[in-house]
Amino acid sequence: MAKEIKKAAVLGAGVMGSGIAAHLANAGIECYLLDLDGIQAAKFGLIPELTDEDRAKGLTEDTPEFRNKLAQMGIDNAVKSKPAAFFTKSFARRITAGNYTDHSEWLGEVDWIIEVVAERIDIKKKVYENVEAHRKPGTIVTSNTSGILLKDLVDGRSDDFKKNFMITHFFNPVRYMRLIEFITGPDTDREVVETMKAVCGNRLGKGIVYAKDTPNFIANRIGIHGMMALLADTKGENLTVEYVDKILGKPIGRPMGPFRLSDLVGLDTLMHVSDNTYEYCKDDEDRDKFQAPPFIKQMLEKKLLGNKTKAGFYKKEKVDGKKQVLVLDLDSLEYRAKEKVRAESISAAKNMPPEEAIQYLCVDADDDAAELVWKAISATLVYSANRIPEIADDIVNVDNAMKWGYNWALGPFETWDAIGVDEVIDRLEEDGRDVPEIARKVMEKGGGKFYDFKDGKRTYFDVATESHKPIEQADGVIVLKDRKTAGAVVESNAGADLVDLGDGVFCVEFHTKMNAVDEDIGEMLIKGAEYAEKNGRGLVLHNEGDHFSAGANIFMVAMLAQQKAWDKLDAVVKGFQDANMRLKYATVPVVAAPFNYTFGGGAEMSMASDAICGHAELYIGLVEVGVGLIPAGSGCSQFLLRAKDVVAAQALRVNRINPGLLPIAQHAFETIAFAKVATSAEEAKKIGYLRKTDRYVMDRAQVLGEAKKMVLGMADGYRAPERPIYHLAGEGGRLAIEYAVDQFVLKGTISEHDAKIACHLARVLTGGDAHSTEPVTEQQILDLEREAFMSLCGEQKTMDRIQYMLTKGKPLRN
Repeated sequence: MAKEIKKAAVLGAGVMGSGIAAHLANAGIECYLLDLDGIQAAKFGLIPELTDEDRAKGLTEDTPEFRNKLAQMGIDNAVKSKPAAFFTKSFARRITAGNYTDHSEWLGEVDWIIEVVAERIDIKKKVYENVEAHRKPGTIVTSNTSGILLKDLVDGRSDDFKKNFMITHFFNPVRYMRLIEFITGPDTDREVVETMKAVCGNRLGKGIVYAKDTPNFIANRIGIHGMMALLADTKGENLTVEYVDKILGKPIGRPMGPFRLSDLVGLDTLMHVSDNTYEYCKDDEDRDKFQAPPFIKQMLEKKLLGNKTKAGFYKKEKVDGKKQVLVLDLDSLEYRAKEKVRAESISAAKNMPPEEAIQYLCVDADDDAAELVWKAISATLVYSANRIPEIADDIVNVDNAMKWGYNWALGPFETWDAIGVDEVIDRLEEDGRDVPEIARKVMEKGGGKFYDFKDGKRTYFDVATESHKPIEQADGVIVLKDRKTAGAVVESNAGADLVDLGDGVFCVEFHTKMNAVDEDIGEMLIKGAEYAEKNGRGLVLHNEGDHFSAGANIFMVAMLAQQKAWDKLDAVVKGFQDANMRLKYATVPVVAAPFNYTFGGGAEMSMASDAICGHAELYIGLVEVGVGLIPAGSGCSQFLLRAKDVVAAQALRVNRINPGLLPIAQHAFETIAFAKVATSAEEAKKIGYLRKTDRYVMDRAQVLGEAKKMVLGMADGYRAPERPIYHLAGEGGRLAIEYAVDQFVLKGTISEHDAKIACHLARVLTGGDAHSTEPVTEQQILDLEREAFMSLCGEQKTMDRIQYMLTKGKPLRN
């Protein structure tokens, strides 16, 4: 049985400690954040000593404001951090700052104590002595150490401490990185593990991997090995930093190349992990690769650590008055301009999925870039294979660690399969390199695959039994890819599939580039609603891409506008409006399950659904203004209803019974005209994209399953909503907004074209020609949306904005 965690204490208010505390607050867990008291912190130079100005304000060394300053600084830094540590800044109130000297008795109140102090065993042991003196028996204690062995951490501790102790290694930034590594000891109680599994998985939304008690655990052991091997090879083979990063980043399914990653993490941090491996992994066959080459030692001496010192392998400088990114020459350790990197194989692989790109680069391509890819990837494949079962019992934990901790598209063993296990073995033998025993076992007893799909389940090759075993999924988790492999697709076109989730619930899954909305997706939304009405109980909108939807296919919009195919463009826009209305008035419940980027059309179809069950990391917004347009797929009409709810709630908080019609139009206008994007699902509720009745889930893997549960919960006795009648601000409201727009133009805050877009939007949101006393139908607003959209498509400056967005990936102001 898992224990309930109501309150926690985080010990250490640095970047990681404050980040963990912030994410606990995001999950609704109140916590204490403790660090050194003010006198100790000032002694070590962590905070400034009291100044005369401070004393004039009445501060003394005994004042709580001074004594808790280090911990409070951690909270304040988390509030100001970019990317944001909190879902909403108000959640910072869930954290109480304190210090070890005055507030260690607080440790007796909490259910979970997380140690996040410096990576020194002597400091950690001193902290644990204090914890033991104040915690109540049975309180769970975990360490966030990135590499110190658990057996060393608990040495000398009591039996109760050992029983309730384990390592929970978060990755930075805590809110955004899915990985958490669990390391347990021989004395760790099973109830402690189950409790941490429940709180870290379900409440904090983390992806859990189970690592052995070995130096640097899984992700850093493998990730740093690959980086250290490349550092030496780059210098030895006279390769350039920008060349290696260009080849070994996005083309092979990784978010950035190794040198950019080093700058992000910090060269000193990287070397700390590397040194730890070298010191403690004496039997590692690649141990020598963890020794820093001479030029790295010089960089450390020069403090060229990366982003934290504003200079590492890259450096931003002004050259001739323009900002420019310079790159480090590894011979001279001087900065120079970046060189253009061109490689035929990389260009050919650019638009391939990661599995195909890696297979092509390692097997079919034949140039220097492809050779570098093979050398780097094969080193990781061999090293990872040789670590089983040293660092983990199975390949699934290793693959998940690299995907969730380093954001690789494919884990090492998934990469073996993508290339082909037989292909990798053949090439290793051609190179005269040793083939890992596990790879030969897979060829002999695993059908030549590390992963397979049998009896409706994805399986993995288990080293212990030398056979394939099903991958266990958490209760309620639905994997669309597995459902599709099992033959659950009931309708399909080029842009979307309709997938049977079981129990009479179906899912419209779209798979265009960036899941941009096109005619195929609109068609499948309508088919999905019809099919669910005839054959089931409800519908979910979801996919397993990186983002729910980046919005409308603006390339298609631009192409039709440039061809002056106005009737066709109008039909496309009307078609998407009709698809959203079909969802909204279906006779079965429809639940949208959005996540990450949910822009424009993605937001519109979400708002057209009966309910939203999103991921906590939901960045939703009506952003059409950025390309010179307004929402026209029902975004204006849907958001007006939500704006009414937001304004009513605000009025209630200040005891105002009737706020009037203008504030509704103003809130909708400000949200859409300024293309406000929520930075979390919680913030989306405050803006109004999500309603109070909508919900969000911390673990993205559970979003689809929870959305399905919502559909089933709504299905019995479901009735489609009645069509709303709008009461809008009318001409008076429109003139008020237009006056504000004119003031922005006069101040130079917006351009004349911005003003034109704003006036079109104001007209839609206030009901067009209707007076404020006249009721307005939903269809009238839809027609106004489409009319404004079509008018703006005829503007050359709108086309310029779309073209700029397509080529540069960011909005143009004109």
